[in-house]
Amino acid sequence: MKRERFLVILGLLLSIMLLAACSNSSEPGSSNNTDNTSENHSSDDGNNAEDDPKEDITMRFWYPGEPEEVEKRLKEVFPHITFEWENIQVVNAYKETIEEEISKQKLPDIMVLTDYSLSILKGYEMLFDLTSLIEKHQLDMSDWPEYRIKAMHAHKPDDDGIYSLPGQLTYHGLAYNKDVFDKFSVPYPTDDMTWEEVIDLARKVTGERDGTQYRGLDIALDPQMVGMLDDWLVDADDEVHFENREDVKKVLSLIEEVASIPGNIPDNGKEDFFDPWSYGIYNERNVAMALHARYIAQGLAESAEESDINFDFVSWPLLDENNPTQPYTDGTFYAISPYSEYPDEAFKAIEYLISDEWIQNTDPLDYNMDILKDKNMEAFTRHPLNVPENRASEHQVTGRWLFGKSANRIIYEGVDINTAIREAQEEAETLIKEAKGSD
Repeated sequence: MKRERFLVILGLLLSIMLLAACSNSSEPGSSNNTDNTSENHSSDDGNNAEDDPKEDITMRFWYPGEPEEVEKRLKEVFPHITFEWENIQVVNAYKETIEEEISKQKLPDIMVLTDYSLSILKGYEMLFDLTSLIEKHQLDMSDWPEYRIKAMHAHKPDDDGIYSLPGQLTYHGLAYNKDVFDKFSVPYPTDDMTWEEVIDLARKVTGERDGTQYRGLDIALDPQMVGMLDDWLVDADDEVHFENREDVKKVLSLIEEVASIPGNIPDNGKEDFFDPWSYGIYNERNVAMALHARYIAQGLAESAEESDINFDFVSWPLLDENNPTQPYTDGTFYAISPYSEYPDEAFKAIEYLISDEWIQNTDPLDYNMDILKDKNMEAFTRHPLNVPENRASEHQVTGRWLFGKSANRIIYEGVDINTAIREAQEEAETLIKEAKGSD
């Protein structure tokens, strides 16, 4: 099922971003006890000199993915801290594991979160307001882009608290295979092209040459398309907003137009236009362009090392030339447990993991590979992320899944856009009502 596929993809993306990017208490904590926790349990009261010997401590880290690279670097920066790693995602699929850890009192100090994780933590009374630690350690957010601040607030409770800090966010662009364009004698794409221009280009490089069917444009993941919308599909009050929205119609129409190019639908046998495992641009080499997250760069680079594929990147197609953005889909966020005995040390570790030094210079995905040095990697960050102003519901993930399902129904079943939108609205309302009833 596509919902199961989404969870697999979520875990994969978290692992990739994380590569790019214990304690026990007799009294339960809450989001309002940050000051007391910091004062009572921290081994660093803010008055110690930097060169004073630090107490050896152990902290538990809920970290989905392989921690070796992160652990190696953290050990260099914080030699007095031993990290115990637990492969736990704070998502609904891991609720049973989370509850088992809580029952054993194997509670974390630091947690890696995705977009709706705070809603899950709230249910277990594991929210921890970082505001006082931000002030105490003088975390400077003045040079953060606006979209990073918005992402920090997008999924939190409706109060003035700050419950997680953003690390690596997912950036997107358009990858293209120069060899396919050369075969069709068509000019390469450029930065700042509109959707209409990219679709027109895709038509020109879709067709058969020398017995091979070439496809003009792949859309690798449907959440990227949802990320272009002006607002969330499910708001903070769990209200569903598919209907009466021009942006929803426009994006579904774009997807329909891409699929309508004769010969452009992938032959994956799944009736899934957003199959992330096709990657025809560097597997079969029969795709001219692919809309993708930045980590496609490493896949293309590795493929090019084995052959002579000639590729490059340009920016994500623009939906609005007057407001150039790229999709906001997800990111890596870090939170501290209210049960941590070492909130100050945990905060310092997080502060490092969200720093420019880590994000830009200690990226295990290695976008500095020799083969990428002459590529247009700046395309992935050319435009800001499109983070809506308002807060989202934890059920936004349901809306996102149904958006992709609706697009596939339009493509493979011939359902008209208005009907698909109406039925998505109804199904989302039903699913969310059922989910809330089972809480």
